[in-house]
Amino acid sequence: MASTSRPLTRGAACLPCRKLKAKCDGNKPACGRCLANNRPDDCEYAVGGEVTRSRLLEENIALLEARIKELENPLEAPSVRLHDPRRQSNTASGTTRFTLPDPTALQLYPPISVGAASEPSKQEIQVLVQTFIAHSSQLGFFLNPTRFVQAIKLPHEERGPTCEGLINTVYLWGSRLSGSSTLRAREADFCAKAVQTSSGTSLIAQSVAPDSSVLFRIQSEVLLALYFMSCGRALEGRYHAVAAVALAMGSKYHQLDAVGLVRSGLDAVSVGEKIHAFWTVFAMDKAWAAAMNTAPSISQRGGTHVLITTPWPLPMQSYEQGIVIASHGFNYTIEDYLNGRVDDSAEEFSRLALHVKAAALCDGAMDLSLTYRPDLQNGAEFLARFATLDNLIERFHRQLAAMRCQDPDDAREVVVCRTYACIAAIQMHLVFARYQPASRQKCISVAIASARALDAIDLNHYRHLDPIVAEIWSTICKLLIEEVRRLRTGAVPVRQEDMARITATLDRIMGAMATLACTSPLMASNLADLQQRRASIIL
Repeated sequence: MASTSRPLTRGAACLPCRKLKAKCDGNKPACGRCLANNRPDDCEYAVGGEVTRSRLLEENIALLEARIKELENPLEAPSVRLHDPRRQSNTASGTTRFTLPDPTALQLYPPISVGAASEPSKQEIQVLVQTFIAHSSQLGFFLNPTRFVQAIKLPHEERGPTCEGLINTVYLWGSRLSGSSTLRAREADFCAKAVQTSSGTSLIAQSVAPDSSVLFRIQSEVLLALYFMSCGRALEGRYHAVAAVALAMGSKYHQLDAVGLVRSGLDAVSVGEKIHAFWTVFAMDKAWAAAMNTAPSISQRGGTHVLITTPWPLPMQSYEQGIVIASHGFNYTIEDYLNGRVDDSAEEFSRLALHVKAAALCDGAMDLSLTYRPDLQNGAEFLARFATLDNLIERFHRQLAAMRCQDPDDAREVVVCRTYACIAAIQMHLVFARYQPASRQKCISVAIASARALDAIDLNHYRHLDPIVAEIWSTICKLLIEEVRRLRTGAVPVRQEDMARITATLDRIMGAMATLACTSPLMASNLADLQQRRASIIL
């Protein structure tokens, strides 16, 4: 059409096209390029002083991060109140309330009117919940599954708003992972409703809010964060991730006295849910910060160090047996672990504990790599830290490789944690890869090992892995593609066996990404980018 080919005036392109300096046709509500990339929700235009959804999200993230800093430093004067300035204050006499910024009130998402989206039938609900539960171990689900299923069977009027929000978020993930085309076609409706019912409810501080309401709200934010990350909508994902951190920290879940809670009358399963809630949020915060090259919200370094006294997470079955603290081990800090002062060889297998360690290793590797400079004055101290963390990553990888998993979910978690360990090692050695052949070879060897980890599972039986794996695999494949380019353009003859190993690794990882691309737009977009990069070199 003539109107679409006419050059746009300066500044009239949508924000994604302007950011990428790509040609934009200016069509609304979504331009042709955003539609072609299956990201119509990201297409937005800013005219003059208009406030865009991205800007609102960034402002809300800044509010949340300011609130987290207050929670980390309670003795300092508060710098910001966590609330929506467009609303009337709901502070009652003698009661302190804080409300997360409400995306519904700020019109970040299209409103859902009653009747605009029909409720799923009982049969559809059963499919949605069962599908979700089957993949919940990779979705940051920390609640006791049996109790959760009992809660959603309660009459609608007895559930409460936070439970209702969590249920809608479960429906959202269930539709995304469902094999039913009918349910998947309703994903956008489930998404809008999940965001509004999950984030549209204010929370009173934990001293007056029911524990279940806080837990349900944190769980909803975690699920929404991972959903948007999986969709490639990083800003929205970060908003919900930071909201989850603010809620967990505001509820003091990072300093839980598990034994004291049991003595006060709280049952072990409820204590376990609180412990799992904090460590799930911690792991998500650390892993995605490392993947996105941003500072984690829960700081472990410098003057903003957060004291964490919550015990390490046990398997949910242990809490069901009345155990909240392991008889041995699990009594050390994150700092102890990262400094190599821990012998965890006799610990009970816990998927979440492994995930926390893997995420902490990624965060530690990223932090250390960012501190390196060729002219470091304290080079000996850096090398000592490097050796400690490098040995720890090696030991963690060996532990994972030797594990005998009890069920498919255990195997899936081990594969994901081995992938985390691989990218942590690569991040460490990539700093020196340009100058030291040993470090470059270490990066390539670890990349190849990451593909071998996939031999432990059949991805056709899973349909979903932790969304961050898409970013990790993409980084690993880019490293291998650049290595092929370097070998082909180098003066030294290429050994065919070396090229074959790299090619086989690329085939293995990209094949795994293709298997999972149908349920992860982030995986699909990263795979498309890798295919273009790989096509630029003839293998």
